[in-house]
Amino acid sequence: MFVIGTTLLTSRPNSTTKQNETTPQQPSQTPVDQELQSYYDSYKDPFVLQIRTTLNNYLNEPESVPESLVEEGFTMGRKTGLSSFSKDYYKGKFVVIDIGNFPGGGKQVNILFPDKPDKVFWVWVYKLGGDGGYEVRGFAENPSYTQEKIDYLIEQYTQLINDKEHSL
Repeated sequence: MFVIGTTLLTSRPNSTTKQNETTPQQPSQTPVDQELQSYYDSYKDPFVLQIRTTLNNYLNEPESVPESLVEEGFTMGRKTGLSSFSKDYYKGKFVVIDIGNFPGGGKQVNILFPDKPDKVFWVWVYKLGGDGGYEVRGFAENPSYTQEKIDYLIEQYTQLINDKEHSL
């Protein structure tokens, strides 16, 4: 599911619907409003919330984060590991670019830090059995988001990218 891209481009309010002028009607959400609310709801998703928790743990108690997530690496043409990138990214809020199921279980989430919008990061979050907790298992730069694509996202979705109220 491409959250930002299809949320606003694929739906438009139905301009042919007319309200009865003599009967007051409750305001209803347009498809765009519903999709925007769905996007905002993604910030309440426990998979997404776990990303912020992990980043905060890395900043405040790095030893609490698994070494496999921290150590620098290079896999499948991309830099991996939290220590591969400046902590300045993690100090700022992030926005969700897209979220979807991961073939190995859990979800993969692409995020962008508006204060340093030069990279999109791919994050794999897994739901643990037993206690039902969540764990970030992968963190890498997503090279499919070129600077040109990032610039396009910023231009097209400035309001969502700069939304400090909903971002994490």
